[in-house]
Amino acid sequence: MPGGDWIPHREQDFTDVCLKWKAGLSDEANVLAFAWKEDDLSVVLTAITDFLTARTAYEENDSSKNRLKKDEAMYAARGAMRDFANTSLRFNKRMRSEDKLFYGLRSSGKTRAVDVEPTTYPEAEADTSVIRQITIHFWDSATKKRGKPRGIHGAEIRWALLDHAPVSEKELIQSDFDTATPFTLKFDESDRGKRLYFCLRWESNTNLKGPYGEIYSAIIP
Repeated sequence: MPGGDWIPHREQDFTDVCLKWKAGLSDEANVLAFAWKEDDLSVVLTAITDFLTARTAYEENDSSKNRLKKDEAMYAARGAMRDFANTSLRFNKRMRSEDKLFYGLRSSGKTRAVDVEPTTYPEAEADTSVIRQITIHFWDSATKKRGKPRGIHGAEIRWALLDHAPVSEKELIQSDFDTATPFTLKFDESDRGKRLYFCLRWESNTNLKGPYGEIYSAIIP
């Protein structure tokens, strides 16, 4: 998994995780045992289902419209899963380490939830020295140090391959997460020469999100 993210970057792997999550979150025994809130479950299950439905539609008809709907649904599902993990799984005292591992979360027993709302943002630079990949190094805008501020779980990286400069981070429909710099994206041979746009924001241990930083760009080598 790129950058240590517990959500797979490869779409097929992510689809497999979605199917696993859907089965686990739909099990009434788990809902009762882990005291998950129905509203939170509804949000994440709807997002997962929407992505799986959109992906099936794209496999049946790989039109540009269906591809866009699939990619947007995938971004929404990734975000909903991270939110649910941080609010209902990661610090859930009713769940054992093996229960969390089912959903891809490894518990070291050392992480504490600190209620800190991010006010700064990650600054970044792209390393294009390796063919077919871009490595993103990032640090805090306030301290200029390559480390996370106190109470921060990691950085959300939004990105897209575009033929024009985006006017908003909303155009960056791909999403990944990294708990420590650097983060590496790998591409196919056919992507060489395309321009990558990306921006980052901090996310706290308790799922609070900070502002996005500058939108950067780099050419895939």
